[in-house]
Amino acid sequence: MSYCSTIPILLAATLSVTAGFLVAEQNGQRITLPVIRQVDHILIESDDPGVLFEFLTRTLELPVAWPLMDYPGFTSGGAAAGNVNIEILKYAAPRSSAARRRLAARFVGIALEPLPLSDSLPELRARGIPYHSPEAFLSTLPDGSRGTSWTTVSLTQLSKPELSVFLREYSPAFLNVAIRRNQLGGQLVLNQGGPLGIESVDEILLGTKDFQGARARWQQLLAPIVPSSKGIWQIGEGPAIHLVGDGKDRIRRIVLKVESLERAKAFLKEKRMLGPASAAEIALHPSAIQGLDIRIR
Repeated sequence: MSYCSTIPILLAATLSVTAGFLVAEQNGQRITLPVIRQVDHILIESDDPGVLFEFLTRTLELPVAWPLMDYPGFTSGGAAAGNVNIEILKYAAPRSSAARRRLAARFVGIALEPLPLSDSLPELRARGIPYHSPEAFLSTLPDGSRGTSWTTVSLTQLSKPELSVFLREYSPAFLNVAIRRNQLGGQLVLNQGGPLGIESVDEILLGTKDFQGARARWQQLLAPIVPSSKGIWQIGEGPAIHLVGDGKDRIRRIVLKVESLERAKAFLKEKRMLGPASAAEIALHPSAIQGLDIRIR
């Protein structure tokens, strides 16, 4: 479906939500408006971001969402995996002793695409969800002017020492998210998902030391979405959030959806990148991806 053809559908959905809100208010009730559209991107911190970025964009042939470049204080590059981007980054200096002890790469964060912050921030306050003040990132815009490229809002009750969870709203003057995601998704389709046949990121597996508490906090944020099963939320067109008990608060792994598991397995075996495999799921060998846990199904 083209971006243009989705406009009437999105407009109708928006009007429907607005109308429902007005009726509910007239009846003295308050409905829960959504805050999150979907996961925007997944963050991976790497000691050698160039090698990992090249693996994703050259070996796996994922489209380049943005090139690997140096910014003030960090290096960043993005690869598009269909329904979400994967950001590879390296900070100019270690942020903590824990960062200095890390492996070559680790999952460090989830950026969530919100509804406009002008709507979503009042909704967060209404739900009693704490957050840091919005932080604008300034850069040169496509028209050559200097301005805000994006605004970040950290979600303090979901963020942990090894996990950053935040909202990311892009300035319309910098990027149209829907159009860009559609373009990158089209590139992946035309490329047949690369050698693995990647279609999308299916889920993000989140470990937590406090399952019940974390489940309540994620539900508080993601309402009116309800988990399809215990601890799993499907958020729009993006990957699902899958919460599991763990000894750490962290992203344990991501799972990619592929067109053919057999095709993917044959490629990984040929390239000596095949990790543990079952009939339903295959792991990429950690040595090929700087110690990360990435699986396909």
